[in-house]
Amino acid sequence: MGSYLIRSFYYNISEASDEGMQPKNATQRLLIRKILVLLGPFVAVPLLFFGPEYRCLFSIIFLSTYWIGEAFPIGITSLFPLALYPILQIVPSKQISPVYFKDSIVLFMCTLIMAMAVEATGLHRRIALKLLTKVGAKQPIMLLGFMCITSFISFFVSDTACTALMCPTAVALLMSMSDAVHHLKEGDNKKKPVAEDATVAEKLRIDDMSPQDSGFCKALILACAHASLIGGTAIITSTGPNLVFRENINKRYPEGQVTMTYLQWMVFAIPPMFIYLLASYVVLVCYFMGPSTLVRWFEKPSKEEAHMKKVVEKNIQSMYEDLGDISWGEKSVFTFFVILIGSWISRDPGFTSGWGDLLPHRNYLSDSVSGILIACLLFVWPKNPFDPIDPTAPILKWTDMKNKFSWSCTLLIGAGYAISEGVDKSGLSKLISCGMRKIFVGMSSLPLQLTVTTTIVIMTEFASNVSTGSIFIPIALGVAESMGVHPLYLALPTTVACSFAFMLPISTPPNAIVYDTKVISMLEMIMCGFLLNVACIIITSLNMNTWTYFVFSLNTFPENISISNSSYPIC
Repeated sequence: MGSYLIRSFYYNISEASDEGMQPKNATQRLLIRKILVLLGPFVAVPLLFFGPEYRCLFSIIFLSTYWIGEAFPIGITSLFPLALYPILQIVPSKQISPVYFKDSIVLFMCTLIMAMAVEATGLHRRIALKLLTKVGAKQPIMLLGFMCITSFISFFVSDTACTALMCPTAVALLMSMSDAVHHLKEGDNKKKPVAEDATVAEKLRIDDMSPQDSGFCKALILACAHASLIGGTAIITSTGPNLVFRENINKRYPEGQVTMTYLQWMVFAIPPMFIYLLASYVVLVCYFMGPSTLVRWFEKPSKEEAHMKKVVEKNIQSMYEDLGDISWGEKSVFTFFVILIGSWISRDPGFTSGWGDLLPHRNYLSDSVSGILIACLLFVWPKNPFDPIDPTAPILKWTDMKNKFSWSCTLLIGAGYAISEGVDKSGLSKLISCGMRKIFVGMSSLPLQLTVTTTIVIMTEFASNVSTGSIFIPIALGVAESMGVHPLYLALPTTVACSFAFMLPISTPPNAIVYDTKVISMLEMIMCGFLLNVACIIITSLNMNTWTYFVFSLNTFPENISISNSSYPIC
């Protein structure tokens, strides 16, 4: 409630202030950024006089300070590991450079290209308007419905792909609502033109909106990342940490002492997923739109609000009808999209053999293979073969890659993987593992579980979820065995917590995608992410000690598992 009032107060003051105050505020912000640049690395300089693991910690503090302070453009700051790691003798230059073009980054580029094609043909606008005609123009209901749809899509595709595809849809939805409201208030008067290279925030004119409307825009955009990350926890094949968990279980318990099938994971993960989603909804609504919005959901609208809602819905229906019949380009992109998702789902479904098993060397394949084929095809497939002027014009051109492709976002993700590489190569991961072992041994089961979950949530904000899972899932299994606790009691919350990277753009690609729209500020993402992290830790603990505890009989230690410390790293 307090944050909402503060933002409303700030909005009113900004509206009332004269233009002469703006340069002063801009100067203050610039000064704060410069101070952050100077003080951040300076405070951590003593770390440079210790081993490589501490020098790696210095580089993480260095990068985090620059990202949060936005001293340099985000993409430029993301390149610093290429210089810092070799200079500080953490990782050689020839080893750190390829990290910026890993397979997962290629997959991310493919999803962005697909999203560009959706936007180029206007398919996202058609989907957004169709969705609006079904759910109406009531903001809280629309937000919840959009989050549910995004989470469901994330069941079958990666959280990165889901966010990259749903974020343009959310933007188109907001633009359509904005156009409808403008038409209602201004009539046929045209809106002021916006530069072609304008950010999403500039196109939406966030600064000109009321706190309620601007808050809804921010909530819907950030919901794309939250819902895709939460939806990825529901299926064991949806996200990297889940696959790492499955691999560790199969490798560690080859005789089936502990198992986790496709269906078992759904039984464990789907019930709390709905509660995670509800928690995210409450956080977004309360932070951006005010707690009273939740109460007004059940209130009968006033005559003026009902009239406004009716007119807006009528304008939305009219705009949808103005789109006319679906075009060749929209049909083509939708077909490619279905083929792409189908190839991702069917390559290795997890519960049965996929098309990847038909090839002699299935290990050569990944989701990026089908992604890159579809992406390349978009640059030759005609957008409208019936166009009398240029029937061979492709859906996408290279100029789109130069002008619209989010290179800074791609570099940001590469920097995240570079940090993970440095944490592993420098020995910082081993230092953390040994420290956790000393802390965990001797703790009772419930405080131990809360400590593990909280630690993973913190770590996954600064490292990729896959690398966090790769480091900590084996540790969790080993700690559980040494204490005579069921291995799943610690391994399951460890795995799920790897997906709770809600706070920073560098934490995970979905955050980077929504942050790149410039609609969400760094502070807003951090605050909402922190509140959601706290809620998810509590929900996970409740799930593990109630529903999952009895369904999986976690009160009994599996037979034929030797209790030893042999699985720990040597400290």
